[in-house]
Amino acid sequence: MIYTKKKRKLKLKIQWFLFTFIFIVSLVLLYTYFNQPKEVEPIIEEVVQVRELSSVEKLILGARKDALAMPEYISNYYAGGYPPDNEGTCTDLVWRAFKEAGVLLKDLVDEDIKTNRSNYSHIQYRDPNIDFRRVQNLTVFFKNHAEVLTTDIYDTSEWKAGDIVVFGKDEHIGIVSDIRNDNDIPYLIHNNDQPVREEDRLEYGYYTMGITGHYRFRFDE
Repeated sequence: MIYTKKKRKLKLKIQWFLFTFIFIVSLVLLYTYFNQPKEVEPIIEEVVQVRELSSVEKLILGARKDALAMPEYISNYYAGGYPPDNEGTCTDLVWRAFKEAGVLLKDLVDEDIKTNRSNYSHIQYRDPNIDFRRVQNLTVFFKNHAEVLTTDIYDTSEWKAGDIVVFGKDEHIGIVSDIRNDNDIPYLIHNNDQPVREEDRLEYGYYTMGITGHYRFRFDE
């Protein structure tokens, strides 16, 4: 009887030992499994080749930036010529668009007035602080340094994004958009103090003010 009790106790000890051993081994194996170095799959990065924008595309982008920035329509005189970013008129949208395309329109106009003075007989005194911000001066400049195109808006194939448009008797100026309406007439990007500055307005201006200039500036690509 005593022997049987001892045998049972020994059996229990052995069982407990085996259970404990198996439990510890299991923990070690689980720990090893979850902490072993995982094979890292290589990350394949897709390299996107961004196409360089053309000068005309940059011009349109610059015009659109000014249109979206909605500078307050203020016609003022500024020492140095350039108004602050939050102010501007129709001509300021134009030179800002050209600046985005890498062309300083102010410098070109100033130099042209200086070297081709007879083309600007309407100017009594040269003033680089304001000359490049006058529609009449820009009209003369583009007439002599850009391709002169049709003023008929219904000849739609002759109108391209980035073209310069002058309205009335040098009253207003804007840039042709790359968006077109259902009749294939392009939108106009311009600042006339309106709430939306890229709009389907070319045809309206054609009938109300008249289009008196249509030019295409050739960039050195």
